[in-house]
Amino acid sequence: MKQEKVGRGEIPEKVMHYLLAGIRRIRFGKAGLIAQDGILMQVEFFTQRRLSCWDDGASAGAMAESEKQHLAAHIRSEFSRLDYGQLTIVIKGGRVVEFQRTEKQRFTGLDGEGI
Repeated sequence: MKQEKVGRGEIPEKVMHYLLAGIRRIRFGKAGLIAQDGILMQVEFFTQRRLSCWDDGASAGAMAESEKQHLAAHIRSEFSRLDYGQLTIVIKGGRVVEFQRTEKQRFTGLDGEGI
C-alpha cells in the first residue's frame, strides 16, 4: 500500500478524522501529535481514569459539526507552527481544555552534533 506524502505543517483529512474520533472517546487524558522537521510523524492517545468517576466510563459523545470544524482548525493552526516536538491536546470531562506545545531545538557546532 502506497503511503501518502504529508507536507510540512499539514494534517491529512483522514488523520484529522482519526484524531477527532479518538478525542471524542477520551473522558480524561491526552492526544498528541509528534512533529519532526515540521512533518507529522505520529499520533498518540493517553487515557486516564479518575477514581472519583470510575464507574462513569462513558465517552463524551458526538461533537457537533461546527465544534469539530472549530477544533480541527485550531489543531491545524497550532501544529503548523511546530518544527520538532509535540502538540498535546488535554481532555478533561470529555472536553478539550488546553493545548500544550513542547518544542525541541537542536544546537550544532558544540561538543559533538545535536543535543
